[in-house]
Amino acid sequence: MKPRRSLTRTSGIRDASIITIACEGVETEPAYFNELKFMYVTFPSRIHVEIIERKDPTLSAPDHVIAMVDKEKKKNGHHPDDQYWMVIDYDRWGEDKISQIARKAYQKDYQLAVSRPCFETWLLLHCIPEDMLNSFKLHDNELEGCKAVESMLRKIRRHYRKDLNDASEYVDQIDIAIRNAKLLDSSLNDRWPQSFGSRVYLLCETIINQTRLS
Repeated sequence: MKPRRSLTRTSGIRDASIITIACEGVETEPAYFNELKFMYVTFPSRIHVEIIERKDPTLSAPDHVIAMVDKEKKKNGHHPDDQYWMVIDYDRWGEDKISQIARKAYQKDYQLAVSRPCFETWLLLHCIPEDMLNSFKLHDNELEGCKAVESMLRKIRRHYRKDLNDASEYVDQIDIAIRNAKLLDSSLNDRWPQSFGSRVYLLCETIINQTRLS
């Protein structure tokens, strides 16, 4: 594992901006983002990616995710280049709850990366050839629920576990996932996908672009 770089100079002044990620999921999402961090964030770097580890798996509601970000932001102190991201699913909460969370996030200047129906949608987008993408759009309700998406992942990859022990295989294909997510994202003016899709690509692009600049 790469050594964790200190964010402070000897003078005590922090010299790196931070991208903080708070996830609704306690297992799959942290495994993915830790692998992304490992593969893309080189040292030394002026960007640091911090994945908040959630101790209590029962505190998964978006309100708890916001509370985690609040706590981390207070700990980090104010830095104008810091970014705070919330990675949440659509399927468990629905339109009203997601709308409420989006308003709170906007007020706090937090970024949302919503997947519809769930984070596994983002994983699935790593595996779909472009010429097959239209068949995965949500026209026939085939992929409305997360269990259906997980089943499709197992069908295509012949393997899927919540601990994402093969996270590196997904991150290796991140360019495909970003391309597919952009092709599906026809509602950029909305704060979350209005049909099958994932905004996690915005977070991943931010990390990749920032590490290239640092």
